[in-house]
Amino acid sequence: MTTSRHAYKVDEKNPGSDVVGETAAAMAAASMVFRTTNTRYSNMLLEHAQQLFEFADKYRGKYDKSVKEVKGYYPSSSGYKDELLWASLWLYKATKKDKYLDYVISNAVSFGGVTWAVNEFSWDIKYAGVQIIASMVIIYVLLQFSFMFLLPNT
Repeated sequence: MTTSRHAYKVDEKNPGSDVVGETAAAMAAASMVFRTTNTRYSNMLLEHAQQLFEFADKYRGKYDKSVKEVKGYYPSSSGYKDELLWASLWLYKATKKDKYLDYVISNAVSFGGVTWAVNEFSWDIKYAGVQIIASMVIIYVLLQFSFMFLLPNT
């Protein structure tokens, strides 16, 4: 490959919640894959995913606004809020910590994409994935709740 590749960074002054949130989601998902075969690596992925999510949420902003050089290549039409919801749901799946589910519940409506039909899922637009995973979580919780009432009292 002869194409020049430049490295750019996001930080507190140049946030990129979309790219950082997406990375946190990927690392949380990967931690689940490696959980039974490489516990140490899985735990490291999960720890860094949580750190990245906290950073993305604390220092909010779009990558293509902070790093002007990427605007022509990776302009985000959906912003960063869908990636924050996406990351939080993957972290909930990976950790089962209520704070990640609470984050989604508290922010879903104001962040958008959950009260209307979404016809695209892509590197940029995560709302359809958020809706699917949130539905899976709701079904799981309802089944667990229903199952409790089927058990005989002892």
